Amino acid sequence: MNNFIKEIKSLFVLILAILFLKETVVELYIVPTSSMEKNILRGDMLIGSRYIYGMKVPQKIWVPFTTISIPTFLPDYRFPAFKEVERDDVVVFEYPRDNVYKYVKRCIGLPGDKVKIDNRTVFVNDKEYLLPDGGHFSSENSTSASYIDENIFMNLGNKDNLKELIIPKKGDTYFINEEMNWELIIPLLLFEGNKVELVFNDQKLTFTNEDPYDLYRRTGDREVFNDFVPQPNASLINPWMSLMKKEYLKYIKINDLNIEDIDTYTLKQNYYWMMGDNRDNSEDSRFWGFVPESHILGQPIITWFSIDFESYLPRLSRIGNVPN
Repeated sequence: MNNFIKEIKSLFVLILAILFLKETVVELYIVPTSSMEKNILRGDMLIGSRYIYGMKVPQKIWVPFTTISIPTFLPDYRFPAFKEVERDDVVVFEYPRDNVYKYVKRCIGLPGDKVKIDNRTVFVNDKEYLLPDGGHFSSENSTSASYIDENIFMNLGNKDNLKELIIPKKGDTYFINEEMNWELIIPLLLFEGNKVELVFNDQKLTFTNEDPYDLYRRTGDREVFNDFVPQPNASLINPWMSLMKKEYLKYIKINDLNIEDIDTYTLKQNYYWMMGDNRDNSEDSRFWGFVPESHILGQPIITWFSIDFESYLPRLSRIGNVPN
């Protein structure tokens, strides 16, 4: 019996060690969508490097291909990077609106870059950014520039036409007052670990970058909506739900300080702009904004297996493919 218990303990330690390596050195990832086709196909199973951009000490250990996690209680720290994120890199990162998801997109814009889209053509720092090899559009016609899609980040336009924006970078300073662009600044404050609340008429609403619709998509549990306004007894508010009004900004508290007691805020990390190569079928930065450096995980290295989700047959020709 003692030998059996020792074997179980040894197996448990081995499993934890393997999962720890998965969270620090390599990433196993199944591509769920066609947003990166034709470079990365839906159903590709990728091995990704977690150390190339600086290995993060894991706060949780995730059981592969599940949403089950085990807290590590380790300090939040990122080791020095072998390289910085560069434009054109294919990057694995935590989805900003629900970090259980791992996304793979191409880095289009770096910290401090100016990005805009004019009739499907992407411009970075006023220079045309050419569509990568294998990148494409699913439809022939572009969306009218006059159409404003409410699903687009900060209502800047639509997927084919986006007003110019500047990607935040470490050291940027923003004024904190009732005139601030809250749709830009509040998400940045949250990404950097600040507590942001709206205290009004004895109600306290806590802001979050999570989106209840994304949580529902993952969990299938409609009760996730109960924690978000405008549900009764709500405790959280999502910045992208466009529920805020300008006159409410004076009731904002940041880390328990009233907004009038704060002059400025300086960013502590860099941010990036990510887009899919399949431009008409990609939920990317056009829809949910910037990816903070803290969410960057690594790069996909190789396809170790691939399966066609339509026929459920293996695509053996994809094995060994190097994403680029």
